[in-house]
Amino acid sequence: MKIIEVENLEAGYNRQPVLHGLSFGLDRGEFLAVCGPNGSGKSTLIKALQRLTPLLRGTVRLDGKNLFRLKPREIASRLAYVPQVSEAIFDFTVEETVAMGRYVRQKNRLAGESVEDRLAIEEAMKLTGVTALRNKSLSQLSGGERQRVLLARALAQETPVLLLDEPSSHLDINFQLQIYHLLRRLQLEKNKTILVAEHNLNLCLPYCQRLIFLKEGRTVAAGSPLEIINREIIRQVFDLEVELRENTSSGLPEISFIHSLSQTTVQAEPEITDRS
Repeated sequence: MKIIEVENLEAGYNRQPVLHGLSFGLDRGEFLAVCGPNGSGKSTLIKALQRLTPLLRGTVRLDGKNLFRLKPREIASRLAYVPQVSEAIFDFTVEETVAMGRYVRQKNRLAGESVEDRLAIEEAMKLTGVTALRNKSLSQLSGGERQRVLLARALAQETPVLLLDEPSSHLDINFQLQIYHLLRRLQLEKNKTILVAEHNLNLCLPYCQRLIFLKEGRTVAAGSPLEIINREIIRQVFDLEVELRENTSSGLPEISFIHSLSQTTVQAEPEITDRS
């Protein structure tokens, strides 16, 4: 049984669909990347899978159960969400923010943190490199540091599924690679199921088993990187002319940007990471 099943999904805002008829499944322990230009529906999909975006049509099943019939606590025990970095509304410390990930695991919050809670919080901060920041408030952090804190909060939640919206945003190149190495490690060592919305194709290609390309809320292509990374599909999705080269260590394609095919509108480009 697939851990997530999506059938003919339409979701959007003010009864206007952003996603149109999306269907796909996510196997337990799989790493899936959803890619596409700005406005393609990546973030809307991530939010729809948590019931944060109104469902207009279709079905989403989580562990075989209708997502829209589950209680919020049931969803939170299965799915952890890492949003794009935004301004902090409440000025919690790093440690307090990470500890919020344990709320769904606590049967009696008045009893305080258990030993299990404390171990999970410490491990999450260590894995994401924010232990030394524990007493700093979120307002004191850079965007990249805050991104890592949000990931630590999701890890402390200890869910089988991680949903991440642009996890490389606001991070320097070193931390982008570290985050993806960590996600891959969680997949292999803890059998985490991972779904990321990502604009940086070269960054996610070595780590994900499958890709879904979206454009204007519709699936353009889906498959393994070797199956769907080609000039024609990149041209169709991003309106870009690119060159492809083979990564000598992984055997996977890498993308070099040439030029935009559109002369009248600004298009999102897949970010290029030089791995030579």
